[in-house]
This record gives sequence, C-alpha cells and structure tokens, in this order.
Amino acid sequence: MGPQESETGSDKFRLLVKLSSNTPVFGCRMFPIVRVSRHQSFLQLEVPPHELTFSWYREQTSSSFDRDKVRCSVHLDMLAKMQCEECVKLNLSVKGSYHCSNSCYVDAWEKHKVYHRYAAETVSETLSNNQQEVRNFKSYGPDKYWPESDFVVGSSSDKNEKVMEPDGKIWIKVGSSKSYAPTEHDIGHRLRLECAAVDCSMGTNITPVNITVTDPVIYPPAHPPRSTIKCVWKSWNSGLEAHSSSDLTFSVLSYNILAGIYATGNRYSYCPEWALSWEYRMQNIINEIIEYDADILCLQEVQRDHFEDLLKPALAKCGYSVLYKTKTKEVYTPNQYTIDGCATFYRRDKFKEIVKYELEYDKSALPFVEALEPELKKDGRFRLLKDNVALVVILERVKNEGSFDGNQPRICVANTHIHASEKFPDVKWFQVVSLIDGLGTIANSKIPLLICGDLNSLPLSNPHSFISKGILQSVPNKETDPLGVYQYLRPCPIYKLKSAYACFFQSDGIEEQQRRKMDSETMEPIFTNFTSEFTGTLDYIFFTVNSLRLESVLELLDKEALGSGLPSPQWSSDHIALMGSFTFTLERSSYQGQRLLPCLPSPWRTATAQ
Repeated sequence: MGPQESETGSDKFRLLVKLSSNTPVFGCRMFPIVRVSRHQSFLQLEVPPHELTFSWYREQTSSSFDRDKVRCSVHLDMLAKMQCEECVKLNLSVKGSYHCSNSCYVDAWEKHKVYHRYAAETVSETLSNNQQEVRNFKSYGPDKYWPESDFVVGSSSDKNEKVMEPDGKIWIKVGSSKSYAPTEHDIGHRLRLECAAVDCSMGTNITPVNITVTDPVIYPPAHPPRSTIKCVWKSWNSGLEAHSSSDLTFSVLSYNILAGIYATGNRYSYCPEWALSWEYRMQNIINEIIEYDADILCLQEVQRDHFEDLLKPALAKCGYSVLYKTKTKEVYTPNQYTIDGCATFYRRDKFKEIVKYELEYDKSALPFVEALEPELKKDGRFRLLKDNVALVVILERVKNEGSFDGNQPRICVANTHIHASEKFPDVKWFQVVSLIDGLGTIANSKIPLLICGDLNSLPLSNPHSFISKGILQSVPNKETDPLGVYQYLRPCPIYKLKSAYACFFQSDGIEEQQRRKMDSETMEPIFTNFTSEFTGTLDYIFFTVNSLRLESVLELLDKEALGSGLPSPQWSSDHIALMGSFTFTLERSSYQGQRLLPCLPSPWRTATAQ
C-alpha cells in the first residue's frame, strides 16, 4: 500500500495527517506530516494558534511478538537474545543494540562504550562508571525473553492506557510524541496514530481527532556485510616510506545516499514502497555508514530536512562533526521547498577543522557566460548555470596520547556532486576544471589531497581522464561543446592524482573474485550506480600518491546478487558506498610547510575555523 493519508474536519477547519508509508518498519522512526487548513467556504478565517497532540497505539492480539524475527546486529544468521539498554536510553541505532550471546556482547563492548560516550556528550548526559553500565545491560535466556515491562516505549502511564473500539478491538498506548520508532514488540502488529489540533486559548479541539491505522509492522532484511580488502604492495610508487604508526592512518568513505526528493515509485518501481520511504532509507543508510566506521565521510544528495532531523544528530552520537553545503536552487515538494547538498563528516577525536572552502559552480561559470556573444547568452545561462556545489575542508590530525611531538599532518578533503545530465558534457568538464583549478593551489602547498564524490562521469571520460591523467581523452566538437568551453578554459592538472579503486586493481595479489567486479580496461569498478535504466561507474575517490599510500578498500558488490537494481530493501541508495584507508607518506619535516593556508580566488568562499 502507498503512503497513508487521512483527513478529518469540522465545519471550518480540517486536519490532514500523512505517513510516508503505511508499512511501519522495526527500528525506523515514523514522522507523520500534519497540516491544519481552512475549508474553502471559510477562507476568510484565520487558523487559530494551536498545538498538535499525538498518541500512538499498538493493536492487542492473542499472539505475542515474533521474537524469531529479531536478529543479532553482528551475526546476522543468529537470533538476538540480549539488548544493550544503554543504547536504548541514548536513542542510538536500535538494530545495532542486539546481540546473540554474552561472548558476542563482550567482543562488541569496546565499540559500545565509545558510542555511549559520544552519545552522552551529544545529549549533555554523563554516563555512570563501567560497572553500572554492565549492570544496566540485561541478558535474557530462552525462558525469559525481553519482558515487555522493560521495553515498552512511553511513560509509565502509557503502559496501562488502552482504547477499545465498538467491535471489541483493543489498542495499547505505546507513545505520545510526534514520531515513533516501532520496537520488537510491535512486529506483526498494526499501529494506530491519533492526532488532534488543540486551540491554545480555549483548550478544545478545532477539528475532530484524526485516526490513522497502519499495516502490520515488518522486520526488514539485513544487507550482507562488506569487508575491507588490504592492498599488498611490493613497492609504493611515491618513492617515500610510509609511516607505520596507526596514528597516521585514516579511512575515507564517499557515498551518494539518494535524496528523498528523487526516490519516487515511478523512478524505482522495482523497489517496494516501504523501502523507498525516507524514514526507512535514512535509518538503513545510517546503520550502513556506522558499520563502515570511517574516519571521514563524504556524502552527496543529502536532503536538508533529513540532514537536520536524522543524519546529523545520529552521526553526532557516533562522534562525528560535520560541514554541510546545499545546492543553490530549492526544489518544491508537495509539503515544502527543500534542497540537497554535500555533507562532510569527520571524527572529532581524530581531526579538527582548520579551514573550509565552498564553490558554487554557477558562480564560477558566470564570467564566461557574461562574456558570450549576445545571441549565445541565453543558451549559456541554461547550459552552464547549474546548481551543483563543492565543499572542501582542510583537516588537521588531533594530537592524542602517544602521538609524535610537533606539527600534526593535515589533509585536504574535497566533496562534490557534478551535474548529472549526459546531454551536457561541457558542463561536467567546466565544473571539474573549476574544482581542480582551486585544488591545485592547495596541492601546491604540500597538503595531501583527496577528491571524493559523484562526478556523474564514466571512466575514461574527459573529466575522469583529466583528474587521473591530466589529459583529455577525446577532442570536443560543436555538438558536445556548442559554446566553446574547451577553448576558453586553460586547465592546469594536478599530477600524481590516482583513483583509489584503480590503484587497488594494480596492487599485488588481488583475488579473482574481486578482479571480476572491476573493468580490466579502465581498472575502475564495473558499477557504482545500478538502476533499471543505467549501470556504470560515476563515483570515485582520488588521492595524491606522492603524499598518501592506499592501504585498503571496501569490497565491491556483485551485480548478480542485487536483483533488478538499486535501491532495494537491503541497500537504500541507487549508488554504492566506496571507502579507502590511507597512510601519510610525507616526511614529518614537511608538515611545517602545511601551516600556511592557501588563499583561493573568487568565486571560492573561505571560512577559517574559530
């Protein structure tokens, strides 16, 4: 069933309540959209100041909850038999809190403690000592499995509150906030949401109570874990010896997470409707990102409201700070104007922000457009003034106990999403050259460089070849470059930039099962984007091989195992995540040369961290 929408009204006002999906999913918080409006015949009236009240109920049936559905977050083929209560208290990922045995819990405890500390700092709470944390962790054997008194969501008064319908059906109250995350007790049961608009001055309802009833709560399938594959090098081509200290090794993830405004049933008809809802996809993506445990995250197509409501607070509880840059043009949805952009997260215990730079590609193209002949300006504005952006940050390694004395190394991370339409190769080229021109100034300052993102360009295309080889792969013609962009630009490539996965393909000892997931001609993955209409590689992680050494990559996926395409219930974006681990190879004496911050020309915008 599609999104659930219900409406109630009085003679003057009406209350509309809409759920993005009528199929609730275990662990995925539901955010109803609520709107109070006037009836057509009373448009002269103002909607009075009001408050919205919410009551969530679970249908009471003779059957208990289906415990065979809940799986261990580590061993996916095992039933969960215990849950970390501290994770529940701190509103951490529900699915990550379940374990199948005491030994499973003990193995994961160190990571739990880290997340508890980050989450407690985020919500300004102080956790008790380690012994108290262990006592709070409850274990239940087969004969005593998750007592309902320990896990029901809501206040104590909620537990006894019930609603009985005329036909005898009973609903038990489970929550009273606007949003609700179904628990293990809700699996297989329907939910009921009662919403009312209450006049602030009179204390009375301005519309009848709106009642929405969902389908039964389901338990979603887990995605198979992805391993990291170490690179074996007989010799590294930079000619420099990498430092072996783990303090100088870090991991970077790049992931186009598919903004909700683009995830429509018409576009992805092969994906179940509930798996396309933004609540499910965002929570599934958050769980996936947490599993990868990268130090730096470069995310694209991050929708602004989803970033603020879910992504930013969830990853803050895992120890990440974030920079965010939206595109320059908003998109209208049925409920509001919204926009997506690029978000760069970094672990605040490993890095600190030194300076950030922002680039709006339409501003970089404006001087060229204004210089066009009058008869070409209209077409120039249409072709080149696109809303894509780049977000660049220079990070410095945080000095921790055990770190070497003196200046700490810095890294420049560029996160971008290039224009998508294949009809405008000149636009892709213009945007990539604009990015590289600015980054060249940074690269010349001896700061190691990473370029992550969705370039919307195939391997061996001009944008890809220019970044990785410093050359044009094909000569443009009037059809591909009607405005003369290629003649106007005088690009200066950054040499020593290589693609992480192409570099991995050339490493020693790569296994055949990994090799067959890559293209032997381009040395890139066979695909990073897979839909019913397109399969190919659009996403990359480029790095400077004279200052960084590739240590490992995240394994790629088998297309045959993905069905009709992405997104799917297991994988919630139409792209796959890429990740690489790197070691600094520069001599420590060169870190002093990184102290001077590059000054980038207009239209780059610079903001130095306080």
